[in-house]
Amino acid sequence: MESKPIKSHGFLDFVKSKGRLWLLVGGAVLGLALLLISSGIGNTDKGESISEEQANDAAQIAAYQTALEEQLRSLCDAVTGVDKVEVMVTLSEGYRTVYATDENGKPVSTGSGSAQRALAETVKPPAVAGVGVVCRGGNDPRVQKELVELISTALGIPTNRVSVTGK
Repeated sequence: MESKPIKSHGFLDFVKSKGRLWLLVGGAVLGLALLLISSGIGNTDKGESISEEQANDAAQIAAYQTALEEQLRSLCDAVTGVDKVEVMVTLSEGYRTVYATDENGKPVSTGSGSAQRALAETVKPPAVAGVGVVCRGGNDPRVQKELVELISTALGIPTNRVSVTGK
């Protein structure tokens, strides 16, 4: 008994056959239209751009990130066997406000009525999620180890969040 070979058609063959290409194009256009419409529906700020406070926070975070990168670049550049250092710091969050609490753990507030506000104790800088370093000499395992330990210690982050490679 001979078996007939089963002819396999790919997805594109299926779409091209019997004029189904217009279905694929129409589906893609409909999907794109739905994405564009839905992005406007969930917008709660009613077309307003980011607030002044948010823009200020973003500028402060960017300045902090740039300052960290520059300090790390200078620190790494001082290591023997390292030259032409480029550093990138990734932050996991923005500034965090720590509020004062009483002995029962309840927040302490100032003012009364609608002017009542929680009492801020400190503001913590953004947490570092990771650091990437590219430099001449970065391919040397001794230099890599030294830079990883240096950056890890300087920032108080685990060594697995620091990557060093050569140019």
